[in-house]
This record gives sequence, C-alpha cells and structure tokens, in this order.
Amino acid sequence: MSQDVSTEWIPVLSEEPGPRYLAFVQSLEKDIESGALKPGTRLLPQRDMASQLGLSVGTISKAYSEAESRGLISGEVGRGTFVLRRRPAAASESPSSTLNLALNVPPHTGEDVLIASILEDIVADGALTRLLGYLPHQGLLHHRESMVGWLTQLGVPTDADHLFITHGGQHGLSIALGMVTNPNGVVLTERFTYSGMIALSAQNGYRLHGVDCDRHGLLPDALDRAFAETKARVLFSTPTLQTPTGTTMPNERRQEIADVIRRHDAYLLEDDAYAFLFPEPPKPISLLLPERSFYILSFAKCLAPGLRIAAMIVPDQFRDRSNNAVRATGWMASPLMAEVVTRLIHSGDLTHQVQLKRAEAARRNAIADEVLGNWLPVVSETPGFHRWLPIPAGRTLIALVAQAAQAGITLAPPGALQQVDRGTLGVRICLGHPKTHDELRRALIELRRILESAEEMSFV
Repeated sequence: MSQDVSTEWIPVLSEEPGPRYLAFVQSLEKDIESGALKPGTRLLPQRDMASQLGLSVGTISKAYSEAESRGLISGEVGRGTFVLRRRPAAASESPSSTLNLALNVPPHTGEDVLIASILEDIVADGALTRLLGYLPHQGLLHHRESMVGWLTQLGVPTDADHLFITHGGQHGLSIALGMVTNPNGVVLTERFTYSGMIALSAQNGYRLHGVDCDRHGLLPDALDRAFAETKARVLFSTPTLQTPTGTTMPNERRQEIADVIRRHDAYLLEDDAYAFLFPEPPKPISLLLPERSFYILSFAKCLAPGLRIAAMIVPDQFRDRSNNAVRATGWMASPLMAEVVTRLIHSGDLTHQVQLKRAEAARRNAIADEVLGNWLPVVSETPGFHRWLPIPAGRTLIALVAQAAQAGITLAPPGALQQVDRGTLGVRICLGHPKTHDELRRALIELRRILESAEEMSFV
C-alpha cells in the first residue's frame, strides 16, 4: 500500500483543560478516524512540530511516544515518523482485541495477591502509621539494609551508606545523570537504547550518541572512539539482557569496557534490571570501577512495575549530592512500597517470585522459539522477557509495524540513536504482556504469517 506523504499536517489542539501532549494525540486520533490523515502520511520532525505549535520539544516527544504506544504512528531512523493505520471503530475495540508485544512487563506470577497480603499485614500490625510521615531522603535504614542483603545475593556487595532508594530505576537514572553531566551534555549509550533514556534526553536536553555493538554488546574500540570524538564523560549501559536487543556482555568484554571508561576519566550508569533472571548473574561493570559507577537495580521486573522502587549504589564522592537530589525530586521514595519489598525479601517470597519469573520467562521463550524458529537469533543462554527480531531482507520496519497493527498486534520500533544499516535493524518482541500462553502463541503465529507473507506494505 503506497501513500503520498505530507509534512504539512498540523493538529488543531483542543482548548479544554488537560495535558497538551494528550490534546495532540486526541487530534491525531480524530483525523485518522475521519480519514483526513491517511496511513503512510509522514509527520513533521518533533522539533519542527514543536515550533509550529509553540510547545516544548519535550511535550511533542511525549505526544509522539504516546501515539506510538497506541499504534497510531511509527518512526524509522533516517525516514521519519509515519501514520500507521485508521483506528477501528470503538465498538469493535476490547481489551483482548489487541495483543501487546511492545510493553516490556514481567509476566504475571501471582505477585498481586502476594503484595495485597503484605499490605494487609502492614495495616494489621500497626506499621502503616510510621510509614506515612516525612522520612529520610535516602530511605529508612532497615529498608536499605534489606536491599543490601538482596544485592549481596546477586553478587553485588555494598553497604547501606552508599545505597539510595529511588522511585524506580528511571528516577535513579535521572538523579545519576544530574550528577555527571549537564543539559546539552553528551551521553554515550548502545546504538539501540532504552526508551526511558530517550525520554530523559528529550526532557533535559541531553545529546545521546549511539555506540556500535555486536552480539556481545558494546564494542570497546567503538566506545573508545566515541569518547574521544564527542568528549563525553558518561556512558549509560545495560550489559545484561540489554533492551531492546537482548544481548548479554561476557566478563572479558566488561573488563575491556571498564578500562575504556577509566582511561577517559568518565562515569558509568549501569542498569541491571534483569540480573535476577540469572542463577549466577554476570559481574556488573560497576564492581570493576566503583568510584566511577552508579549502579541501578529496579524491583519492577522481578515484582511489579507499579511498586516504583529501585536501589541505586552511588560513588562515595556523590553521596551528599544524591541525598539532596532525592529530596529535590520527591523528598523520598515511597516508604510504604519500600516496606513491601523489604518484607518480601525477609519472608523469602521475593526469592520465590524470582524463581517463578525465571520459569515463566523460559516457557515463553520456548513458545517464541517454537513459533518463530530461525526468525529470532539466540543472544543469551538465559531467557529474558524480550527478544530481538531482525527485519527480514526486502522489508521495512515501518511496514512490519503497520501490518502487525492491522492484525491487532502492537509492536514498537526501537530507540535508535543513529542511522543503521538494514542488516542490523530490528524490533523488540516483548513476551511478558500477553496474559496467557495461548494469547502469546496466537500473537506470534500471526507475526510469523506476516513475516512469511510476500506482500509488502511500502511507505515512500
């Protein structure tokens, strides 16, 4: 299906109260439903759209992200952002009508019932009152000590003085970036990177620079050149089950990366959200240069995203500034949620949840391998919640996402930080969101049908 593109569509934003980014998305939906905006139409670049509407780039970035999550648009590096499809009528929509393979959430393993039970215990034993006041910015000592014990089990020794409890990993990442770079500063990361980092860069003006990778993660020589050429002083990386590509860096490569960081007098922000999936997790790069590393471990993937609790280990020289940064951005992470995590650690229920999540990840990866076979490369012996799907020859990313959307499957293009060759372009397939194995299998079978189809949806 070929459509003439346009760079002239400007939304008419509602004057009703509410966030401007949602007004943008509502206008987009309305014009798609009416047929005024055709599939294949190219939208203005975010900066140009912001200028036309008199809004911030951050607001437009959030609007494009929300529209993409709803399956309305899709961006492809070097080509632009395109309208995908006309949304079906509201009467035909239902919670089960769309199978979401774009949202990287952990599969359900009974954590909701477990957390509800813990909350009931907190109320019953009178602990709630002491958790509702203004408490230490860094987090209560016994909460931090419990998380220190959990990290030690994962092979990450630390102490309570250097551990900060944050409102999830994203909050910790935001604090760490504020410590080691400035607005308009360059931040190095993998060429395909975490969408949350892209959102932070849009909000705060960081200039992200993608570094080449292979099946083992960041390439040391490429990182060395990037530091030299950009004069950056910070690297953000997810060495273990990297999102979106799923690569896991071997220990030898981690040492090489640590050597490059130290040689350039730089800092590391390490996201280790998936360490729990490994019976013996790889050693974090942070342990190789603790004086230059911020290590962040969220409890979202091993428990539930709504807890919004993470542990961040900071270098000694940044302890005071980090304490003030937590105060400035929320005073403290929720003590109630931190108490839930602490009790789950002490009872052994968190360990049990980890075991259940590992087993469920293995089952869902087995389904993915069975259905998609050679379409999915194996990048880690330890199964995670997402897989990397390279774009087949003769196809485009925008067409694959569009065809999947028409089949009721939501896919999200990866956050790519530079032009990439076709041989490395791909899309992340998230396995955790479908409620059942049958739903996941059905979505993957439909995706396989699209991949095997000779029909190509072309946007020119």
